[in-house]
Amino acid sequence: MMGPSHAATGAAAWLALTHWQSPIAVLHLPAELQLLGAVTTAGAAMISDWDHPRATVVHALPPLTEWMSRGIRHVAGGHRRGTHSLVGVAAFTAIATAAASIQVPIAGHVYTPGQGVIAAFLAAVAAKALRLLPNRGWRAAWALGILVAVSATVLSDGLWWIPASVAVGVSVHILGDALTNNGVALLWPLSPEPPTRLWWWQSSGRFRLPLLGRTGSWREWVLVSVVTAFTVVRAVRLVPLAARGVAALF
Repeated sequence: MMGPSHAATGAAAWLALTHWQSPIAVLHLPAELQLLGAVTTAGAAMISDWDHPRATVVHALPPLTEWMSRGIRHVAGGHRRGTHSLVGVAAFTAIATAAASIQVPIAGHVYTPGQGVIAAFLAAVAAKALRLLPNRGWRAAWALGILVAVSATVLSDGLWWIPASVAVGVSVHILGDALTNNGVALLWPLSPEPPTRLWWWQSSGRFRLPLLGRTGSWREWVLVSVVTAFTVVRAVRLVPLAARGVAALF
């Protein structure tokens, strides 16, 4: 899938899994964290492509993310390998969990600056993917990152939501790529060959269910249009509730 498609599906998945009226909700979060989480999950749905030198995530918060991409690309063994596997989901989620464990209790509230840092990075990635920030330059990205970092730290109040956001985003990214012709190396570092010729299990050890066909196809466009409409409608309904929740903090 294309970068904006990953971001859109990540945001939609978060809202579907956290809204109290959703039939598939697994987390029940206040409206403000549903909205903020939609942004961070859109970014998390991009980080699996950190193994590609031209990916949006590589240039999200330069030069830091550019330096990190070199190491990730080396460890992951190239594009659509380690970062597109179950190991990748576990690794990214573990990093987010470690960050969330940094908690600072102040005046009866528990602040999580580690979650704020992760949220800042993911928001910058999402904004770049959705073309809300210029492709070049670093000031706008870092300014947005700082704003989101403060918001995420203040709004969390002890809730470990960033690890869930990262896990959902990375998983949705892998699922999206699995729906294309190229598939994903889900069991990396293993590359098991199929016992016989199977259309969904390639000889390279990749798995696929190519309902979308090639990356950027019209079928992908239709899917993304639907999930984007869902996200916009759900987000608009959450804004008044989120505004009241934020106002109650002051």
